[in-house]
Amino acid sequence: MIFQFWLINVAIGMALFVAYRIVITETTYSDGNFFDGVLQVLDVFLNVTYAFVYLLAIVLSSLTIFLNLIAKIRNNRYLSLLTFLAIPLFGVIFIISNLLTDGLLYNSSVSVFSNLLTFSVVYLFFTTLQFLFFSKRVHQLQQ
Repeated sequence: MIFQFWLINVAIGMALFVAYRIVITETTYSDGNFFDGVLQVLDVFLNVTYAFVYLLAIVLSSLTIFLNLIAKIRNNRYLSLLTFLAIPLFGVIFIISNLLTDGLLYNSSVSVFSNLLTFSVVYLFFTTLQFLFFSKRVHQLQQ
């Protein structure tokens, strides 16, 4: 059962990663001078780097689901919740803090983190739903 939830989590994560990469590649940039071109190349490099970090976070987050193989964690609702949501929630909080810092310090409304936040929140939503289904199924098996 845990392996099934892990596979679903990995499939959701990979689908979101592919969608994130598509959004990055579809981003259009305005024509400008040489300096604007250099900044656009740096922006693409940052987006690809954050996409790689996003992929690593998804893989690490999905692997923590296997901690539910331990009966003490699986039977404790809060510890089980942490195995599903701790890393994605930390990532969303980190991205929001970076967006707020960028907005307050540099008065920028759009950041490299904007797309990353959207996909991270969607992943957090799906992972929360997955935890609810997992918790329900564990509760049914215990009865």
